[in-house]
Amino acid sequence: MDLTVKNLVLSYETLANQSVKLNQSYLSLLKVYDELNFDISLLADLDQAGCSPLKVVESMNRDQLIIVDKFTDLIGLISNAQKHFVSGLEAKKLSETAHDCLVMRNFVKGIALNQLQQMFTEISLS
Repeated sequence: MDLTVKNLVLSYETLANQSVKLNQSYLSLLKVYDELNFDISLLADLDQAGCSPLKVVESMNRDQLIIVDKFTDLIGLISNAQKHFVSGLEAKKLSETAHDCLVMRNFVKGIALNQLQQMFTEISLS
């Protein structure tokens, strides 16, 4: 397979892994939120330890935007590469990867970090 195509696929795989890690962090924060509902005093402990859930969510929001932008850029690069590979294995792989990029970009956009931030804000005010 052409080196350009391999690099584009590798870029996709890297971004997909980052997306999965972001989602895992999101799910972990949902568990933290549930625990805080049972014992709000844990929030002060987390803040004091420098692990404020609100700061973590803010950082994750930035990561989410960066990942979405990188997927958008990668989709553009793949589109340009598809002009050079109109048939064969490379064309098929580029088409599949472009589709996967769209799916993953939508997946990352769907991670409800703004809602989670609002939930933590509300619980911290109570």
